[in-house]
Amino acid sequence: MPRYGFSGEPADMRKLVLLVCRTIGEPVDGRELIRLALIDENSDYFLFADALSALLENGLLERKGEAVCLSAKGEETAAVTERSLPAALRRAVAEESAAARERQLRGRCVSADAFENKGAAIFSGTLTDGAELLLELTLQAGGMKQAAALKRRFEKDAERILQRIWEVMTEA
Repeated sequence: MPRYGFSGEPADMRKLVLLVCRTIGEPVDGRELIRLALIDENSDYFLFADALSALLENGLLERKGEAVCLSAKGEETAAVTERSLPAALRRAVAEESAAARERQLRGRCVSADAFENKGAAIFSGTLTDGAELLLELTLQAGGMKQAAALKRRFEKDAERILQRIWEVMTEA
């Protein structure tokens, strides 16, 4: 893990968590928040856990189901305190947060399920652009193992599957 100049101090970890939440700009799930807060080799989970607890207790962060986001008070505090963190750390957080936002958006746009219906194994998947449905696909599979494999493949390659369907359907 690289070093970006994080001090390892509890106050700096609170600032870093606020920065991560502000940079992502939307509720972030716990695993992603941990990954981003531990971006520097000098940080550790226990420091993160203490900072997260303190920020939630002080009302700077709010829980939204499994996710965490900034409160209005947290947004103000993050705007004031983020400059005290090293520039290299802020840059690394910005880059990683952009990738996290993309993953979260894709997670909301792609959904798939494998289930049984009247004794038949069924795969069902949808792909949206965030607002409009682009693809809705339901297939009967040879068994639950195959339906589960279709689900995993769709979750991984939904955009490519849509592209291939378009290519086949528009072939002259």
